Amino acid sequence: MNHVIIVAGGIGSRMNLDIPKQFYEVNGDPIILYSIKKFASSPLINSIVIVLADEWVEYMKNKISEAHIDIPVHYAKAGKSRQHSVYNGLLVLKGYACYNDVVLIHDSVRPLFPLFCISDGISACQEYDGCIPVIPVKDATYLSHDGIQLSDALPRQELFSGQSPECFLFGKIFDAHSNFKDSEISSIRGCSELALKAGLTIKLINGSEGNFKITTIEDLSSFQIIIEDQKRIIK
Repeated sequence: MNHVIIVAGGIGSRMNLDIPKQFYEVNGDPIILYSIKKFASSPLINSIVIVLADEWVEYMKNKISEAHIDIPVHYAKAGKSRQHSVYNGLLVLKGYACYNDVVLIHDSVRPLFPLFCISDGISACQEYDGCIPVIPVKDATYLSHDGIQLSDALPRQELFSGQSPECFLFGKIFDAHSNFKDSEISSIRGCSELALKAGLTIKLINGSEGNFKITTIEDLSSFQIIIEDQKRIIK
């Protein structure tokens, strides 16, 4: 079976919105619901765990009900860091998932991920412990130790930008989290980083330029324009 964890515990402080950006509504739906609907529409997905702050659970339950999502949706408490939130989601999933099930871990503010990331990710987990969708870095890339002066030029052909959903064999990524100390989990920036540190094999799969993370007001504006264009096409 295949399960999804959607991480939605962030507060989105960089965007200066009145609410966390994942709950900001575009065309009547919170941003997170676009991802939920897409996962629920896939016949490959069996359940979803949403990780979020307690005060947003009832709101989310109402939105799920209004959207008529017909696969099981569970809820986990947001942690003190993104990776702690992921672990909380895995702990909920442990209550019903099997060791060799696949779990897709997704950012709540990447609403435009392509459906092939689901199928390609699940397929990759037949040969690897996990995978991450990526896009190649196009621009010349440099390292600076102090943010003022260049320290080194990096080999662009070896660099990739990571996206989500990341996919893993459930038992392996759960054990990897369980074997790290609390302080170590706090310092980790993503699931694939933790998986690498745990010695898991991670495959690169194709991501998409359109699978951007809504981080700034400009990103939000781009997403709103895309949704409006889609709405016009459907009409």
